[in-house]
Amino acid sequence: MNPNPNSRTAPPSILVVEDFELLRRSVVQWLQCRFPGCVVEGVESGEQALEHLHSARTDIVLMDINLPGIDGIEATRRIKAHAPGAAVLMLTTHDTPHHRLAAEKVGASGYVVKRDMEMQLEAAIQGLLRSRTPS
Repeated sequence: MNPNPNSRTAPPSILVVEDFELLRRSVVQWLQCRFPGCVVEGVESGEQALEHLHSARTDIVLMDINLPGIDGIEATRRIKAHAPGAAVLMLTTHDTPHHRLAAEKVGASGYVVKRDMEMQLEAAIQGLLRSRTPS
């Protein structure tokens, strides 16, 4: 993480963790348009997400569950252990109680099913950004 992770002058940062390149690029571009004041980056694996969090401040992580290597649930557990202030929003095709409970148990701040992205993702991110804004 950078030397001053609580800097109030740094723009909010969003990391998209998605192994499907076309979707990852699309979500990054969409976020850049919807949240122009945010730094938005994308990686393709849980391992890359962990590396990113070791070198850069990240406020919100959009995490897929099905990833090569470390899956999204384990990556979230590790992220919350390393950077408890980072909010992890699961963004997945899985819409089962089992997956939702697993995400909640490892500290995910929210859960959006990919088929509902258009209706739910923007509001979920806005809520997480508001909760991170100093009063």
